[in-house]
Amino acid sequence: MNVNDSEKMAGILISEGYKPADDENSADIVIVNTCSVREKAKEKLFSFLGKLNGIKEKRELKIIVTGCVSQLLKDKIRKRAPYVDIMLGTNSYFKIKDALKKTKFSDFQFYKNWIEIPFEPILRKNDFSAYVSIMEGCDSFCTYCVVPFSRGREKFRPSSSILKEIRFLEEQEFKEVQLLGQNVDSYRDPETGMDLASLLEKIAKSSSIQWIRFLTSHPAKFSIRIAEIMAKYPKILHSIHIPFQAGSNKILELMNRGYSIEKYLDLVNKIKEIVPDIALSTDVIVGFPGETDKDFQYTVDVLKEIEFENMFSFKYSPRPGTKAYLLEDNVPDEVKTERLIYIQNLQKEIQLKNNLKRVGKVMKVLTENINKKNPNETVGRIYTGRIVNVKGGKVGEFYDILIEEAGPHNLKGSIKED
Repeated sequence: MNVNDSEKMAGILISEGYKPADDENSADIVIVNTCSVREKAKEKLFSFLGKLNGIKEKRELKIIVTGCVSQLLKDKIRKRAPYVDIMLGTNSYFKIKDALKKTKFSDFQFYKNWIEIPFEPILRKNDFSAYVSIMEGCDSFCTYCVVPFSRGREKFRPSSSILKEIRFLEEQEFKEVQLLGQNVDSYRDPETGMDLASLLEKIAKSSSIQWIRFLTSHPAKFSIRIAEIMAKYPKILHSIHIPFQAGSNKILELMNRGYSIEKYLDLVNKIKEIVPDIALSTDVIVGFPGETDKDFQYTVDVLKEIEFENMFSFKYSPRPGTKAYLLEDNVPDEVKTERLIYIQNLQKEIQLKNNLKRVGKVMKVLTENINKKNPNETVGRIYTGRIVNVKGGKVGEFYDILIEEAGPHNLKGSIKED
């Protein structure tokens, strides 16, 4: 979502006559779009702002901070980095054009309803795969998460606007769209009441877009009808990111996740029955306050049982303003690190096992880039998101690839000749 916000701001500025700079050393304006999910991102921001101030002391430079850290820590930024010229919150990035007309400017207003901005000038990362925001914010209030405070409460984009943008992308010959939202499966069309399953079906039936993805899903809000629609329309890729975060019910309750691990496993089993080739990915937090060795083992058990396609794992990081911040952070950092390394090594073994099963198979791949290490190869992804190094090929094309080699993180193959 942050990347998509950056694309939107860049598009607005380019439509006003601005041009992208190669780097901060050649720029007149630097916009730092921030994420506050973890503490490390905040510290990286202040380090980078110090570097920008060094440039600003030598020549004219306008520094803008946007995004979640700006929203949450505006006073701290003003105190530690008074040389920042403009700050915009997560709901105010569309004001970038007007903000630049002023010497000092800030706006952190939250909006109850969706604010629609023109999508035509969005500076997409490429011309074949596009992000499409359908909702923003979160009403879940997980005790460790700042999203409800940094992004605000849930607000949903009208389906008419979503479909209009997808028609535009279709006309521009985009091949893939990714529907975005903090809890995308809680989507409700403010115009018709349409849910995510119905929206997916409408896009699949009415659009020539070949691949449709969506993220991120919340287990407590996931409707099994979404899986039924995925099974019905192959262009809705059989891939779901559905974080379980922890395998212990005690920890899940402390996290305020809204489900038990038994309910999560039951949901996964139902999805697998409906979509047998489903690829599931997840997020896992280790070292949450109160997590014992036994609690951690429950998490390990879930990873072994489900065998996720991908896992994004983190050490618990206390976030000011959240309920978990009031809990004693009583798991030593060295224990957090040990647990993180353990599950990452376990996941590596799972991914290697799954990838080796793909050797000798032909899989559809959308190429995305030239391989930096080998310019004779392109790099793409299969429906699960797994990276594939392809011998030859052009960027932004679909190919049937014969998988010839497999590692834990990527596959290698050749274009299958007709």
